[in-house]
Amino acid sequence: MSMWKSLILVAGLAASTSAVAAPTRLTDTQFLQLSRCRALVASAELGGGDLKAIDAVLKSEGRGREPYITDKAQSLQDEAVRAARHPSADRKARLIAERDGVCQSLMGPQTSVAGGTPAKRAVN
Repeated sequence: MSMWKSLILVAGLAASTSAVAAPTRLTDTQFLQLSRCRALVASAELGGGDLKAIDAVLKSEGRGREPYITDKAQSLQDEAVRAARHPSADRKARLIAERDGVCQSLMGPQTSVAGGTPAKRAVN
């Protein structure tokens, strides 16, 4: 094998390895939605929830974002707080569905964003 072919092969392997090892980063749109989700999870009117995981993700994902994105994220949080403060029954149901659907999907299946008491595991 020629030196050039070896170099190309090694470069290709290095590129594929780094692509697999690199953690995925939220898009700006996902980051903005997660910021809104934080307010929905925090809302006592919607049942409250644990903010540790969502705060950790927002903190790590917020690094390196453009200032206009972080400003928009804060305004979306503020808007969600206002929406959740005194919701009608229909609005409350939609906000809870958003929290338990979109927000849950952004955090992953191993993290629960829903409020209330955690479900007990059945012992076999």
